Amino acid sequence: MSHLAGPTPELATVRHALSVFGPLSRQEPLDWAGESPLAPQLARFYREVGPEWIEIDTAGLPFLFFPLERLWDEQAGYRWNPRTGALLVDWNDEWTVVAKQGPDPFILDGLTGKILTAPGEDGWEDRLEEPEATFGSVEEMALALTATGNAWARWDDPFDEDWNLRPETTASVVDALESVLGDHARAVSVARKFGYFAAV
Repeated sequence: MSHLAGPTPELATVRHALSVFGPLSRQEPLDWAGESPLAPQLARFYREVGPEWIEIDTAGLPFLFFPLERLWDEQAGYRWNPRTGALLVDWNDEWTVVAKQGPDPFILDGLTGKILTAPGEDGWEDRLEEPEATFGSVEEMALALTATGNAWARWDDPFDEDWNLRPETTASVVDALESVLGDHARAVSVARKFGYFAAV
C-alpha cells in the first residue's frame, strides 16, 4: 500500500472484520510508548482501524491484537530480554511485533510493509532461519486472522472422537484463507503456520 493518507476501502474492510472480535477505537501515534519511531503503516492502521484488546479463537492458542499504548511492552522477548533488558542481537530495528499467536509473533517490517513470521511450521522458538515474509501488509494479515477465526467459529465440534481436527474444519480454514490471499498453495502454507498441520 503506497499511499498513507486518508482511509481506504481496504482499511474499512479490515475494521469491519476486526470489530466482530473486540473493541476498536481511533488511536494516535502519541499513544505509542516506543523508543523508536512508529512505522507509518502502523500509525495508519491504529488511526483508521484501531484494535484494542482483541482475541480471535482458532486451533491452539488464539490470535491476539493489542492497543497501541500497550504495543511497546509486547516487544519484550523479541526486541529485548525481558529479564535483563539487553537488546537481542537477532532483532532488526525496523521490526515491530503487531500481533501474536502464543509465543509466535507477527512482525511488521517497517521498510517493506510486509509481515514476517517464523519460517516453516516449527514456530518462533524452534526456528533455525530468519523470519520470512508471510503477508504483504498488516491489513492482509488482519484479514487472514479474522477469516481464520470466522471459519473456526462455524464449527461447534471441530474435533473428532480422538481429539484430532476434523478434515472439514481444516478445509474450511484453508478456503477462508484462500478467499483473502487469492492462492490455494499460499493458504495451505499459512494454515499450517496457524496450527492446521493437515492442511492440503
